Order: sequence, then C-alpha cells, then structure tokens
Amino acid sequence: MKHQTQTRHDDVSGQVIGALINLSGRQRMLSQRIVLHVLLASHGEPGALAVVKDCLATFAATHAELVNGNAHLPGVFSDALRQLYFGTRRADDRIQQFIAYANHAVASLESDSIDAREEIAALVAQATPLLELLQAITLAYQNEMRGIEMASLRRQNEIAEQLGNISMQANIVALNARIAAARAGQFGREFAVITTVLADIIKEMDQLIHSVVDPSGTNDASRRSSAQRAAPVATAG
Repeated sequence: MKHQTQTRHDDVSGQVIGALINLSGRQRMLSQRIVLHVLLASHGEPGALAVVKDCLATFAATHAELVNGNAHLPGVFSDALRQLYFGTRRADDRIQQFIAYANHAVASLESDSIDAREEIAALVAQATPLLELLQAITLAYQNEMRGIEMASLRRQNEIAEQLGNISMQANIVALNARIAAARAGQFGREFAVITTVLADIIKEMDQLIHSVVDPSGTNDASRRSSAQRAAPVATAG
C-alpha cells in the first residue's frame, strides 16, 4: 500500500482524531465479524458469505483511508503512527495479510475447493493477533488525542499567563491614574471617572479570563496573577 501525502501533526484537529478513533474501533468489530461469518459460511449458513464480502470490503477500504487518508482524513500523520504501521509492529503488512487470507477463504468457499479448510484455518489463526494489533492502533490514536489536549491546555495556560500580566499592568496604571486624579482635586474629577470605568473593565476581563480558561478555579498561573493583582504597587510620585 502506498504511503499517503505527509500531513503536519499540528494540522490535525481533535475532531479528526476522534473520527480516526471511531474508525479504528470499527475495524476491530469488522475483523471479528469477518472471521465469524467465514466459519458460519463453512457450515453452510445462508447469507454468511455475503456478510463476509460486505465486511471485508469495508474493512479494506477503511484501512486504506486510515493509512493513506482522503479528503477528510490525514492518513498516518505522526511518528508514533508511522512506527506502528510501517515499523517493527508492521501493522500495514499484517492487516494486508489478513485481508488476503480472508479473500482466499472466500474464494475457496465459493468454489468449494478442497483447500477451503486449510484457508479457513489460516484465517482463524490470524484472528486473535490481529485483534490485539487493532486494539494497539486504537490506543495509538487515543494517545494522539491526549497529546492534542495537553498541547491545547499548555496554550491556554500560556495565554492566561500573558493576559494576567497585561491585566496586572493595567491595574497598576489605573491605580496610579486614580492617585494622579485625586491629587489634581476638582480638576481631576472627570479623569477619576474614566479611571473607575477602566478598573471595572479590567475586573470584568479578569472574570472572563478565569471563566473561560479555568472555570474550576484551579489554574496555578491564574491564581498567581490574581494574587499579584490584589496588591499593585503605586508608582506615581
């Protein structure tokens, strides 16, 4: 199977990885259905062979999408997945081998070949190892999802820290402006109103930051910034 066009890891969204997790999970179910219905077909179960063909076509097409990608999916997009599919685990080769065994079993059953029993036994022998491999693939996609979530959390914390520093500086400026307005007496009354409004805006901005970035109130960076803002240092002389 040809390798897909490389997609940058950072370009893959959590929503896309969620779709990949669902597809890889469905592959586990399909692999079991393929083996089960091959066995049922070997015992003359009506319609079992048709189920095998349908499941096998979906299984093969989905594997191609997971590896090579399509208009909506990136294919194998990370070093961890490339190692799993094309490295020591040889997931791509092993899945292709399972597909080949299944096709041989179907052909033998359709032609009532004397090799059918042998072909079915070879397929059944692949069932458990393949199921374990497909589970490892699903776990790999779940790890990619956790990586994206951690990166998003780090970005949120960095933004919260930056906004906290800006808010702290704005608080200091507003306090110094109020001091300057008080010193100006009646000439600073209008300016004092402006600084009060500014202080209210800063307070609302702080509350918005905390509610969006850290609704549980457990963000260390936000707590540190809040503590700093609680005791600004006046610098106006």
